[in-house]
Amino acid sequence: MKQPNIKAVMANGIKTVSITWVNARVDQVDLAELIGDLAGLAELDNPALFAQVQVGEDGWSLLWPDGAEIGIDTLWRMAKEQAGQATPIREFASWRVRNHLSLTDAAIALGITRRMVAYYEAGRYLIPRMVGLACRGWEIDRRV
Repeated sequence: MKQPNIKAVMANGIKTVSITWVNARVDQVDLAELIGDLAGLAELDNPALFAQVQVGEDGWSLLWPDGAEIGIDTLWRMAKEQAGQATPIREFASWRVRNHLSLTDAAIALGITRRMVAYYEAGRYLIPRMVGLACRGWEIDRRV
């Protein structure tokens, strides 16, 4: 499913935003991990600055007065992951590393293409919840 544009945003606590999408869906998105991971977002550790979040041009991003910006693709993916509707990239990547699987081996294990495994890890596509469940099932099956 293609993500909708952002209609409105409000800082909703420390490093959390409430995003209203144009389809009327509202998601609470915790940005703490992203802010901690990306040096370009370090200034958003300041609660007063974080609270000044605005919707970017045509609803394609979130913007702050210091120039920090987070794009819609990242926000949509995070909203889905945090709502339990998609598998987090880190969870998927750590499954592959933990089990010493190449991209090709992971694809074979899950019955998907090598290209999709690469796309999932690069964040180009949401990782369906069923793929995350398949990863867990694959590990359980190997322990027996």
